[in-house]
Amino acid sequence: MDMDHAPGQSTMMDQNARRTFVEHHRTCIFGFQRKHGPPSMSVVYYVIDGDDLLISTMAARAKAKAIARTREASVCVLDENWPLTYLQLYGPAAVEDDYQTTVDVMVKVAAIMSGQPLPEAARPIVEARPARSTAW
Repeated sequence: MDMDHAPGQSTMMDQNARRTFVEHHRTCIFGFQRKHGPPSMSVVYYVIDGDDLLISTMAARAKAKAIARTREASVCVLDENWPLTYLQLYGPAAVEDDYQTTVDVMVKVAAIMSGQPLPEAARPIVEARPARSTAW
């Protein structure tokens, strides 16, 4: 994804600093173009996989449908500290419906949300959900 940044930071953040920023944060605002009306936005957790941001959502949700339809995404990665800093990312996107990828993303997001690694005993609970979910 192409990276844009908060106003006033163009001289402070080079490409490596931007990548580090994205790698060390966990929440973003996901924006997508609805079929009708203004764009929609929602706050989501993300995980990094190489050069990709992975977000888990249910396949029936508007986010997944929009990605399948438009094949592009816009996210605003948030620093959760004040003063608020952010990076905007734009680029191609795809819906990934591979079962194992979906479970892996859900486990990583659960760890982010809880602030600790998910115990292996909880993995079967997470695995029961992907029938309704997808990663992208």
